[in-house]
Amino acid sequence: MKRIIAMLLTVLLLAACVPTPDHEYVVNKKDADTDSAILQTAAPVENEAEAHITLAERLGAPAHRTEETFDVRVPYDTLTVCIDADVHVPDTERVGVYTATFDVAFSETQQKALILKYLGEERPFLVDRNSQNMWRKWEIEEEIVMHQKKIEKDNTLEDAEMREVLLQQDNEQLQQAMESYKNAPEDWTHLDWDGTLSTGRGENAVYLSLYANTDQPAHYKRLALDAYSFTWYDETLPTHEIMNGNSISDYRSGFSHAPKNDAEREAAALAVAELESLGIGSFAVKSVVPSVDMKWQGNVDWPETGLVVNLWYTVDGLPFYDFQAWHGSDDVMGWAREQGLVESPDYSVYMPGQIRASVGVRDGRAVSIEIDGLHHVTGCVNENVQLLPFETIMAIFKEQIAYHYFTGDIENPDSGKGETLYINDIHLSMMRVRKKDSPEEFYLMPVWDFTGYFEHRTWPLKPDEIEREKERAAGLSYLTINAVDGTIIDRDVGY
Repeated sequence: MKRIIAMLLTVLLLAACVPTPDHEYVVNKKDADTDSAILQTAAPVENEAEAHITLAERLGAPAHRTEETFDVRVPYDTLTVCIDADVHVPDTERVGVYTATFDVAFSETQQKALILKYLGEERPFLVDRNSQNMWRKWEIEEEIVMHQKKIEKDNTLEDAEMREVLLQQDNEQLQQAMESYKNAPEDWTHLDWDGTLSTGRGENAVYLSLYANTDQPAHYKRLALDAYSFTWYDETLPTHEIMNGNSISDYRSGFSHAPKNDAEREAAALAVAELESLGIGSFAVKSVVPSVDMKWQGNVDWPETGLVVNLWYTVDGLPFYDFQAWHGSDDVMGWAREQGLVESPDYSVYMPGQIRASVGVRDGRAVSIEIDGLHHVTGCVNENVQLLPFETIMAIFKEQIAYHYFTGDIENPDSGKGETLYINDIHLSMMRVRKKDSPEEFYLMPVWDFTGYFEHRTWPLKPDEIEREKERAAGLSYLTINAVDGTIIDRDVGY
């Protein structure tokens, strides 16, 4: 009974303590207002000197921003906010707003050109999906080698008891792989391809997955295309030398790392040229990492024989970041939604993550391409949209940050178990923002993201834990603000 009374009192307190925000909680609640804001153009350039004003200068955005620490009342506790952040604004003079859909990004002519480019003159074939689920002998051979290397490594452990346990496991896994090898097929079942290309929209798209022979039996070149992704790889090389398990997970942050040496710089330039030759837009290098396959179990050190270049898709010089939204404590946020204190997000329309790409490079050539989250640009709404001044964005952040956090102790809102939010970086980027209740088309538009990390007041972080927490939270956006009209966007649902 006491708990129920406490919760009811909490609701009343919330109604009294938390004012209604002046800025819309969800973007495009008022579609007409948003559309009107998008159609506003930036001030025209009046003379040659002003033509060289950068976007950061136009918006009044500094390279670094420090604010006095402030407290905001949030449901069930107090959130302390500390802003000491680098401000990342790409070096560009203008930013546009575009419309796009999830139709196949490549036209019929482009698809035929890609097939010819990557699979060659020989007519490609399909693979029976049932047979494709089976491991072929050469793949199991690689697994056997992996287990043998694991045995060699574990055999050097000083702890005799641990060495015995691990070696027993290793030998059992090796024996299983050798038994599987006996019954494994040499190859998949080939099927004729009737020339059908990838078509359609979203989950109803017709997928294309073609193969072509190489000089090695049962090793193929593969090209796959649908409404969301494009994949190509050359299986001539052992898989552990051309694929990288970090090529996608590396994206949940807004940081780039410049190539460190000539080999990485050459690989980066090759990757950019390879992707831009596809004709679907521009790309910028995020990072260059060693090409090591992470899918094998067993902590085996494979040799680093190639490089994987991770890239951002860009529009008007602004990259697409694949941040995740942060909403505070899941348990408390769920309760807040049940009480109607927070609007429940609409997950009825599928919204893939933001577009991203990686290219595997070895011996001076691209041996793999992965592009995920593809879209098809359908038009330009405004080629030089007016963005809100940076000071306005900061004011919106300070006001709105309180309305997106439900944390602390439901039964004792004044327990002092609040948190401190440290904002380390503020990013301007491009994002797919769908029109609410209009799943077939969405905007590509500029947004601001605030990233950093949390520290719970009851359990302060130790110095060595802070860097780990920064890295862990680097892919979370604590607030995403529409740079055109100042509304708040939930990155998890796309509006």
